[in-house]
Amino acid sequence: ALPIYLRSGGADFVHILWPQIRQSRLARRHPSATMGKIYNMVRDQLDDEGQDEEILDFVSEGDEDINKLEPPVQLDTSFPSAVVISGVPKVNQAKFDRLLSVLSKLIDKNGENEKEMPYNAEGTETMGVLFVTFNSPEVAKAARESLDGMSLDKKHTFKVIMMDEYQQIVDRQDEFVPQQTVSSFSRHDFRDWLKDKKCREQLLLRYQSETEIYWHDTTVGEPVLCYGGEREKRNKKIWCDWKVQWSPLGSYLATFHQQGVLLWGGPEFTRKARFTVKGQQVQQIEFSPNEDFMVTWNGNPALSVPPDEHAVRFFRVLTGECVRSCRTPGFAPLGGEFPHFLWSHDGKYFAECSEHNITVRDTETFEVLKDEEGKKKSFKFPDLSTFQWSPKDNVLAVWTLEKDNNPAKLTFIEVPSRRELASRSRTQIKASIHWQSEGDYLCLINTKLSKTKKEGATNLEIFRFREKNIPVDVVEVKDNVRGVFWESKGHRIAVLTHDEAGHRPKMFIYGLIKEKCELISEFNLPSNSYNQVYWAPEGQYFVVGAIGQGDLLFGGLTPDNKLEILHKDEHFMLTEVMWDPSSRYVVTAVTQPLQNNLSSFKYSMEAGYAIWTFQGRLLYRQQKEKLYVVSWRPHPPLLVSEEKQLEIKRNIKQYSKRYDALDDHAKDLARNAFRREREEKTSKFMAVLDRLRDYKDDREQDNGWDEAYSEYMASKGWESIDETIEEQVDVVEEKIQ
Repeated sequence: ALPIYLRSGGADFVHILWPQIRQSRLARRHPSATMGKIYNMVRDQLDDEGQDEEILDFVSEGDEDINKLEPPVQLDTSFPSAVVISGVPKVNQAKFDRLLSVLSKLIDKNGENEKEMPYNAEGTETMGVLFVTFNSPEVAKAARESLDGMSLDKKHTFKVIMMDEYQQIVDRQDEFVPQQTVSSFSRHDFRDWLKDKKCREQLLLRYQSETEIYWHDTTVGEPVLCYGGEREKRNKKIWCDWKVQWSPLGSYLATFHQQGVLLWGGPEFTRKARFTVKGQQVQQIEFSPNEDFMVTWNGNPALSVPPDEHAVRFFRVLTGECVRSCRTPGFAPLGGEFPHFLWSHDGKYFAECSEHNITVRDTETFEVLKDEEGKKKSFKFPDLSTFQWSPKDNVLAVWTLEKDNNPAKLTFIEVPSRRELASRSRTQIKASIHWQSEGDYLCLINTKLSKTKKEGATNLEIFRFREKNIPVDVVEVKDNVRGVFWESKGHRIAVLTHDEAGHRPKMFIYGLIKEKCELISEFNLPSNSYNQVYWAPEGQYFVVGAIGQGDLLFGGLTPDNKLEILHKDEHFMLTEVMWDPSSRYVVTAVTQPLQNNLSSFKYSMEAGYAIWTFQGRLLYRQQKEKLYVVSWRPHPPLLVSEEKQLEIKRNIKQYSKRYDALDDHAKDLARNAFRREREEKTSKFMAVLDRLRDYKDDREQDNGWDEAYSEYMASKGWESIDETIEEQVDVVEEKIQ
């Protein structure tokens, strides 16, 4: 039985008094002796509020345990079946019935209801709002969907909300506080690996089913494991299903999975972002230069049936949201099947092309750039062959082919202004374009073609992009050009050639000095297998490699342009050569494709990698079965100014003394540690031998073997004789003056 029986009009009083009763210390300690106290509390409350004492008749005088009594029924203040319609015309009493009739025709279509259209405080005009109560919450929600946004006339548009949402809307703050609807992550620790006191580089290996990151530590003599997915292995998860790839600035490690792509970062390589791609597995990815966006491609061709509208997806890296998706473009500007889009150096723009136009979009709206008239428009180029962004400017270098009476043409276009900076026309040639790493020069390799398409002489046209009117230096090359390779951050260019028969391989190095291009050095290569030149990221040093064969040639240029060949070596069946970002070390590797095909079997027996110094001294070599990826971790751009960098280079000996001392100290520590370890192992081994010797002596004494052996030796009559033998090793005669 309840101590308080609700009949008529007692709900407000009970709701006020009940908390006091439940929280009464007396009620908690003596539940059976509280009813009299409660009766007195009710009487005192009535006296204070001046209410009729007849309410005392509603209070039970029983002796029930108050802690076992259920609380009073709470008043339901929700209105799930009611909606509030604003935007209703304000009318006086004379037009009230007419307006209500018009509104009823619109509202009654949704179901039976009751309407209330209140007047203002003076009672002269309605308040422009209508309250409607339907028979069920479902009908009310359907009515809200159908009536919200409906226009009664040009001046009145309905805004419909549920009655239960009204108080929440009224209680909103005057100042808008945007709600975060997307998740993100912090990048505060993404550069911690650059703070390594030993200035070590990181190396990524993907082999068999393992993905591992190593520190390259020269003092130890071999790479030191940094992280190999131990956390995922403990949790019985797979760190990487297929491919693995660094981001361009080294902030992230991307791993490919059946469901999409994961990004890892930080000192412990924790998961930072997940990009889910439904349908086919991601085949290729590409980051924007500033790592703000990532492009995924599922491998579907442009002419797939039915068309795949989500074959290519653009993701925002920090939030993981897909900001754009499209079909696979039908043209890859650099050849092959990927990439389909080329990014500007700052990541503000990306471009795709077809056979006759280039479409440039910005990364703020992902819309096509507008022309002078404000219309979205692509760049029109008949018979487009290829295009490339400048590495340091928002400028497009576009090469179009010769057709009919229109000559082949190289055009420089500024983005987003669409201004043509320069253009050069050529006839009866085939050509390719190569930017220098700093965007200071562009080399156009053009080979003359006869009417029968037979190749003739080859010229190198070098455009000085930073100078007024973009002047051109022309270098005539008599032999066939195998490849052209710009020095990183420098003003020199290497050219590999051979004669018409494919023999007499040579390497020419040209330098752009003041207003002309001069031949700096000419070198006869020892083998015709050399086909690539790899410049160090900081320039000066290079490696000439024979991809597919294995010959290696380490060299460099002195500041006064003298060629130095430092070392010649071999890495059989070489497939990759990579400089580390600091230009101190080189990795050569034999890797195999992830797909199981004939080429995979071809390289499987020789799979492995080697680490060399820039002079060509071998530091470490290891065979790795099923080696798929070997890659140095990229560095972000330097924060030091160019002037400071030049100062450091001029005074490199002063700076190197401190690091040489640190290296010597580390090597001493490593040698001492190795010596201690060897001595400990030797002492343990000798201790085992001593125990065995003592055991042997004890056993011989116990079984009489020692005494019997002595008697046996004495019975033989052996005699010990010592002899000294002298031999004349050499005779030297000297004349004494």
